[in-house]
Amino acid sequence: MRNFPSDGVIHIIRRFSFIIVTLFIVFFSNTISTYAAAQNYDVLMPAAKKYIGVPYKYGGTTVSGFDCSGYVRTVLGQAGISLPRTTGEQYNSGVKVDKANLRIGDLVFFNTSGSGVSHSGIYIGDDQFIHSQNGKGVSISSLNDPYYWKARYLGARRYLSYDLQVASFHDIPTTYWAYNEIETLATDRLIIGYEDSYFYPETIITKADVAALLAVAKNLDMSNRTETFKDVSSDHWAVGAINALQEQGINGGEEGNFNPDKGLTRAQLATWFSTLFSLEEAKEPIEFTDVDASHWAYDAIQRLAASGITTGYEDQSFKPDAEINRSQFAAFLYRALY
Repeated sequence: MRNFPSDGVIHIIRRFSFIIVTLFIVFFSNTISTYAAAQNYDVLMPAAKKYIGVPYKYGGTTVSGFDCSGYVRTVLGQAGISLPRTTGEQYNSGVKVDKANLRIGDLVFFNTSGSGVSHSGIYIGDDQFIHSQNGKGVSISSLNDPYYWKARYLGARRYLSYDLQVASFHDIPTTYWAYNEIETLATDRLIIGYEDSYFYPETIITKADVAALLAVAKNLDMSNRTETFKDVSSDHWAVGAINALQEQGINGGEEGNFNPDKGLTRAQLATWFSTLFSLEEAKEPIEFTDVDASHWAYDAIQRLAASGITTGYEDQSFKPDAEINRSQFAAFLYRALY
């Protein structure tokens, strides 16, 4: 005779199952909320460089003209980071950082008047900083410029939250499948990640994020803030990066819209990479079960596969309509660059 659990046991099982499901929902919800509220530091370079050429204006805080503190405050504000208004206040806040330990987004300060801190900029790597300076407007200079900036350097302050060293992320262990790709891109400062040193590898990457990372990787001119698409205003943090790709022949728009917050599909990535990296035509067709010669992105997918940037899935499919997550994009970008 088959033994069935008693009503009491069933109740305990149901109760236990309810607790497990509830804990999962709470954990998942908290994870989503944490990600949604997290500051994406990869916006900093495109946000900073889109203003190159904007003139200097004493007391200026808009695109009609910035002073130095107004500029850095505007840029970091695009990443959700609040700063005091004046250079002196900015210098007296934040976390002090040694020059040898500077990271992208740190504020650097100078004595240009002979009487203490009077100028600020944003460190962007390779001993360079971007700032709004009198006579040149928003432009890039070297910290080690022997004729001016090196001798006037005072110090740096960090307003960004970096928990770990460069190229280290809490959610990318050494055993992660794309660890090497992500670490290399981060070491070369092509990606920064999110606040508190997180990468969020499984998160779908948006079209705006892809445009920004590609523009940074290819060192494109991001100073064009023209409203090319109806849904990308001149104030959008990625407007310069999106226009930079447009100028390279990549038209990611649909009916006048770019859909910057929408995920990028594998087929769209193939067309973007094929154009931006000038991928060679496939000498022999590479068969994918779900992409035949009539597919709108067939040629680009063939080029992507012939270059070794993609191999498709184990079932010989490509999944052209699947949206790409951040770790998958990192792997694609790594293969295209190195």
